[in-house]
Amino acid sequence: MTEQKLINHHFQVDCDWLNAHLNDSNLLVLDASMDNPINKSSIEAKGVIPGALRFDFSNNIVDTNASSPNMMPSATIFEEKVKQLGVKHNSYLVVYDKQGLFSAARAWFMFKTMGFDNVAILRGGLPAWQAQGYETVDNYQEPSGDGDFVVTQDKQLFVDKHYVLNAINNDDIQIVDARGYGRFSGQETEPRLGMRSGHIPNSLNLHYASLIKQGALLDENELKRIFNELVPAPKEFIFSCGSGVTACILALAADIAGFEQVKVYDGSWSEWGKDKLLPIDTV
Repeated sequence: MTEQKLINHHFQVDCDWLNAHLNDSNLLVLDASMDNPINKSSIEAKGVIPGALRFDFSNNIVDTNASSPNMMPSATIFEEKVKQLGVKHNSYLVVYDKQGLFSAARAWFMFKTMGFDNVAILRGGLPAWQAQGYETVDNYQEPSGDGDFVVTQDKQLFVDKHYVLNAINNDDIQIVDARGYGRFSGQETEPRLGMRSGHIPNSLNLHYASLIKQGALLDENELKRIFNELVPAPKEFIFSCGSGVTACILALAADIAGFEQVKVYDGSWSEWGKDKLLPIDTV
């Protein structure tokens, strides 16, 4: 297996590919599943892909001092945590989640911002793996703790509220909100307590689910069409959502569509909607 193979897949691999490489010595499979805070009753696939490790960015690989959920930890903490998982400088990672594509892109983006690109997402996630008849097990692989992963570059692809506030009136930057239209417009109550309803001024709405079919991203040409219809090519995108998770789906899609300047507002609406000093709009 080579890095070029993963890159040629536009950071995605299919289930047949993963099954064929499952026993490769430098491959690690990461389950980055999380609960959907909006649709808690959604049916998720059960089971674990053989050999998969748990990549928990909500409770483990996270900034535990942050007031908002799922916040990216420091480069030092991230490096320490993924070393504990056994990630090495020559590892190849395949990330999946149990909903198809909901939270796996968050793990992909976390590695990307730390300068590590040998990460692919499993197309269709665990539901596709099971639908194609591949086996699952009941438990995660125990971490080896022998990784030598080193952060090569903090690309600062996660941005904070101050960066976003300064970007609102910058014509070269487009803020895009991945939440559903009801939340974006302010017509629906936020699922988290203490949140105002609405969106960041001058942001556009592109619900992450509109980019997904049967648990996988649409093809490259369709993604290009959607982004080009959304806005004339900006110099930079900032993607936001409820807590910085589904914004990463948009970041992945934009990357595949050929956009190079892509950032994610890490605090997203969990932070912005709670801070009454920050401006909001409704439709």
